[in-house]
Parts: sequence; C-alpha cells; structure tokens
Amino acid sequence: MSVMVDDRNSRPAAPAAASAAGGDADAHAEGAPWSRDELRTQQPIETNPINDSLREINTLSRAFERRLGTVLTVNPTDLAAMEHLIQEGPLTPSDLAARLGVTTAASTLVVDRLVALGHVERHRHASDRRKIVVVPSRSSVERAIDELMPVIAGVAGLVDDLAPAERELVAGFLERVIALYRSAVEAPLDRP
Repeated sequence: MSVMVDDRNSRPAAPAAASAAGGDADAHAEGAPWSRDELRTQQPIETNPINDSLREINTLSRAFERRLGTVLTVNPTDLAAMEHLIQEGPLTPSDLAARLGVTTAASTLVVDRLVALGHVERHRHASDRRKIVVVPSRSSVERAIDELMPVIAGVAGLVDDLAPAERELVAGFLERVIALYRSAVEAPLDRP
C-alpha cells in the first residue's frame, strides 16, 4: 500500500472532494463510511525498492515479535515488560508501569502473569528492603536470546560484509529514518 502525502506539508492528505476528483459525490458524503477507493483520489508516494524493503522489515519485525511472544507464551504487553526487564535490569512494579505506559495496578497484573509462567521473579530491592523489584528468570532470558541471536548475529554479519563507505552511507540513512520516526512518536497528539 502506498502512503498518501499532501505535497504542501508532507502530512497525510485529506480525501479530495468527490466533485474535484470526478468521483461519486455520495462516496464522500458526510457520514458515509470510508472506502479504500478514496485512496485513488490522493497522490501516492511512488514505491521504490528502499521504501518497499523498509515496509517489509517493519512487517517482518512485528511478525517476529509475535513469534517470540508465542514461543514465550505471553501477550504483547507481557513481552514488552520482559523486554524492559532484560534490557534495563530489575525494575520496581511502578517503574515497569511507567515504561509500559500503564497503571501500577495493571503492571501488577502483568507481573503476576509473568511470575505464574516462570518468566520473572520478585525480589527485595538491594538497598531498600521495603521495595520489591521484578527480575527476569534466567531460563526465560535464555529462551528469548535463543530466538533473538540468529537474527542479531545475521544482521551483524551483513554489516561486517559492508565496505566502510557503505556502512557510513547506510548508517547515515538509518539515522535519518530513526529521526523521522522519533519525531512522529514525540509529536503532540491532535485530539478533538
């Protein structure tokens, strides 16, 4: 699917008026359900091998996350919690809640599920014995790493195969793509 862009400000374009597009006026009537046919009235960004590859990487990355969740028998939120714990180390339930963007009560439910599955353990905080920290279990980390390492090592091998000038070019391009995504994620939400 092509991404539609309004050339004036690089934002997704609003559907064109039916009369201007020469289409059926009823298709764009207020209250009418949206139709995929409306995409034809907007100017698409032309596809190219790089855009297609980035889209495919995104699709495969999400599929890989679902696979990892299936292997570990966890839902997406629980998988995200495990990712934070593996990457950042032990966290309190409230720290985990903040990282997941959920309430402390919801975080407690996530931790309860992960404890029941044997993926995490609760331990007393090293310096404040009143606090509890959540720690990933060694066996779950090893299972996750077993799934992740072939992909991580494969990408590392591909990078190693690049000439220095190619690495610099690819790294610069990816930094700009990351900056675009970061800007989109951090942009204020337009809420009615």
